[in-house]
Amino acid sequence: MVETQKAATLIVVAHPEDVVRLFSTVAGGADLAVVTEDGGAGRELEAVGRALGARSTHLLLSPSEIGPWCREQREQGARRVFTHSPQEEAPLHREVAVLVSRVFDRLWVPATGARPTECTVLDDAAFQRKLGLLNALYRERPDGAQGGACTDPLRDGPGIEAFTEVHSTDMVRALSLTKPEIFSELADPWGFAQSTYEGERFALTVRVLESLRHASPRRVVDVGACEGMMTEHLLSLFPHANVQAVESEPRFVARLRERLGGHGRVRIVEASAEDVALEADLVLLAEVLYYLSDDAAQDLLDRVRASHLLTSYGGGFGAKVHAALDERGWKVVMSETLPGRIESVDGARSPLLVRRAGTEIRLWKR
Repeated sequence: MVETQKAATLIVVAHPEDVVRLFSTVAGGADLAVVTEDGGAGRELEAVGRALGARSTHLLLSPSEIGPWCREQREQGARRVFTHSPQEEAPLHREVAVLVSRVFDRLWVPATGARPTECTVLDDAAFQRKLGLLNALYRERPDGAQGGACTDPLRDGPGIEAFTEVHSTDMVRALSLTKPEIFSELADPWGFAQSTYEGERFALTVRVLESLRHASPRRVVDVGACEGMMTEHLLSLFPHANVQAVESEPRFVARLRERLGGHGRVRIVEASAEDVALEADLVLLAEVLYYLSDDAAQDLLDRVRASHLLTSYGGGFGAKVHAALDERGWKVVMSETLPGRIESVDGARSPLLVRRAGTEIRLWKR
């Protein structure tokens, strides 16, 4: 605690009201930065800073200014940095969170879907001051009608401010698991190496694929091969097969080549699933359709020419995939179901939690 007590507090958020709503209890003496394209927000930010006793206020007019400004702050000495949680729904909030995490490794974020590190319950006077300041901001800028509803729930209760200490890798993994963005700068962004959920999913996938050993597939296409963990296993599972590993993200392709580039039965193809032929004895199409539009996914399923197809999807999305394959004449020959659960974003120690919805791993034949 000695280190954090000596460090200056830095708060980087998307809007002036975010400082009040989420960080009022740590704003005294802090340096506040707000990232917004609304130049008029400067006056609101100054008012918030005065009301909360901030040391300074800074208006950043674009997310592109976050990195340079944060690096300047880091060079001035130790900082205790507060920013948005990657679990928040607003896209700008998530963007701010990840950009700040690319400069500072250690951060404090609102304990949204997380185990709190520290928590403050406001007394009545502090609560009323906070509510009054929020109302002053909204009164001057009444924009509720723009949201399409007369009333909206206040999901972050202003009477409690709880924070979680996280590392930058926690932020990236939380986003990788819950949003369509892919953060390939981090090795193992989905926590395959430590997640019990992912370990069990891998084991069940192998069990389903083992049912094809008797068929001895000679041509296999692994779509979305990522860093090559499953591709490598396919080589031992089907010793007579040639495997085409398809991956579109250049950093994953580089790691895939490091792992399997010298293997004589592997062909690594750097391309989107939409741009390669899906003709083989076995096509693996697990956890990739999420990243395509509905039309592109339907077109891709139309192009599959294979004896067998493996899918791994759950929930409502999985039901849509299964229905689409049923319509195309595919029949399920084996399936395994992995129940959902709640676990850390890295599958081990992170205080940030995610809900894994579960999946049904299916082997299809047509």
